[in-house]
Amino acid sequence: MVAIGIFITVGLREASAQQYFFFQGKVESLYKDQLTVKGNKGETMHFAIGRRTVYIPSRLPGVGERVKVTYYLRRGHNVASQVEILSAK
Repeated sequence: MVAIGIFITVGLREASAQQYFFFQGKVESLYKDQLTVKGNKGETMHFAIGRRTVYIPSRLPGVGERVKVTYYLRRGHNVASQVEILSAK
């Protein structure tokens, strides 16, 4: 019984050690549960978005707006945890 508790605790600790990445660029499209952002060097990245995605400020970004996306990898897909809309400078 003790061994089962140890494995569960270790598994939870491993799951909570999430590695986050950042990507910055302009929004190319926003459709249903996917955000597409084109970076400053021309690379395009796709992000899964959903109920848990936090938007700063509290609104969806528009096409052409500059954003900074904080994301993590889940099952080989980029999942956006935060999308910050940057001011146009």
